[in-house]
Amino acid sequence: MKHNPLISVVVPTFNRQKTISYCLNSVLAQTYDNLEVIVVDDCSTDDTVSIINTYPDPRLRCVVLEKNSGAQAARNRGIKAAKGDWIAFQDSDDEWLPEKLEKQVAAIAAVNYDPWVVVHSNAFRYDTVKKKKKLWLLPIVEGDDQYSSLLKSPAPLYQAMLVSKIALEKIEYLDENVPSFQEWDTSIRLAKYCNFIHIKEPLIIYHIGDSHAISGDGLRNIEGWHYIINKHEDDIKKFCGGEAWQKLIIQLLEKCLNFGLTEYYDRYRSRLSISNKDLFKMVYLILCRKFFLRADNMLYRFPVKIYHNFISKNTPRT
Repeated sequence: MKHNPLISVVVPTFNRQKTISYCLNSVLAQTYDNLEVIVVDDCSTDDTVSIINTYPDPRLRCVVLEKNSGAQAARNRGIKAAKGDWIAFQDSDDEWLPEKLEKQVAAIAAVNYDPWVVVHSNAFRYDTVKKKKKLWLLPIVEGDDQYSSLLKSPAPLYQAMLVSKIALEKIEYLDENVPSFQEWDTSIRLAKYCNFIHIKEPLIIYHIGDSHAISGDGLRNIEGWHYIINKHEDDIKKFCGGEAWQKLIIQLLEKCLNFGLTEYYDRYRSRLSISNKDLFKMVYLILCRKFFLRADNMLYRFPVKIYHNFISKNTPRT
């Protein structure tokens, strides 16, 4: 890897005429300027491509897919078209802070541009409806337990990642069948070969609101969570244990109830064996299912904590 490497920024987009300008402006305004921007349009039917083509910056080019194929396929097309040794991802409705790439390149420079390193960061979360921005502290993924940490919980965000093209080729690119939580699956697969570096400060602005359609799609959310934990089930149980697997299934059931998708709750409920530690929680979920209630009720979180403390204190140690 060479010094001052070319960074290829891959931006998948579909019908983002309202957001693509502020997205691209934030990328092209980076203090680290040795970059190329590859926007991969997934057959937009609005003026997204026309807006992209108004930019005179020679670092920017647009690739239009032959058919609508989804964000992962668009990202893969961008990765394969990239000229740089390092890939950064950006979503077409989010923003980067000006020093995002500069600070990430400094991080890889500190490890001699080791291609088996992934750099990610914290973020700001911006509510486009309320017009409010808050610090978003993402899970810290780095160190010896990075793989098991990723198997137990989603992290990081694509928009906050910098990863070598070699590493993405090693995992045979991104899985195009993941319905949602796509960066979670990608991070798990990268963690088998790469060390993660977590920059603790926020380097991106993640927009929430009407623009993040996938985030608000309950069915896709549930199907993505199930797809990933099912795909990595063996390693979850091997490296994290049966309790971690059970916790992920419980979280899946909670999601089903919170989105009102009781038929999916019934489908996945059969996969769970109940332990004493989670008995109270399961009784609560069963009651929620019976009376068509959401599971994310704080009235239940507190007694569950008390119950767990009671069980841990009164369970004989072997």
